[in-house]
Amino acid sequence: MYQQLCILLFLLIGMQLFSQEEINQLDSEGRRHGKWTVNFKGTSQLKFEGIFEHGKETGEFRFYKRGFDNHPSAILHFKEQIDSVTATYYTQKGEPISTGRLIDQKREGKWIYYHQASRDTMMIENYQSDQLNGLQKTFFKNGKLAEKSKYKNGKKNGQSFVYSEEGVLLQELNYENGELHGPVTYYNAEGDTLIEGQYIRDQKKGNWKYFQNKKLTEEKEL
Repeated sequence: MYQQLCILLFLLIGMQLFSQEEINQLDSEGRRHGKWTVNFKGTSQLKFEGIFEHGKETGEFRFYKRGFDNHPSAILHFKEQIDSVTATYYTQKGEPISTGRLIDQKREGKWIYYHQASRDTMMIENYQSDQLNGLQKTFFKNGKLAEKSKYKNGKKNGQSFVYSEEGVLLQELNYENGELHGPVTYYNAEGDTLIEGQYIRDQKKGNWKYFQNKKLTEEKEL
């Protein structure tokens, strides 16, 4: 019996040593290789964990915020031989904030943002080199569209539509390089026209019309 206990103890110690050798190792060129777990400096709290392939991240990495170790603040999925990372960011309670793709640490392509305390979509955006480009959609908690706008180089550019929580169109606008530029129309909660006019570089210009009860009540030349 004593001999068997000694053998078992030897095996357990060997397994522990083997396990330790498999974590936080470097390859022959001094690059991180294999599974790594790193704590915040001077603490026992995990900062990140993941697997390296000769210095390059691969597969799933989990990152934690200092002082909050119950849930990761971000989970990144690295693809082999591709500088593309799928990222999901989380609240301190583990609820998703946003998810999308990173290239060289910059947002690229479609990104989805979520309403807090739910997994319902709050916003869908499109990026090129970390700048908004293309269509952006914002949603109410009930799932209905709140706003739909086009972007170019990080600024509103083109048509923009704003809706009520009931799905009624409230504003129909046009932008150029982030400024109101072109015809605009404002509606009431029933969808009836309230104001029609035009902006030139964020300034009201030309003929503006005002309506009440579907009837034209006033015109101004600006």
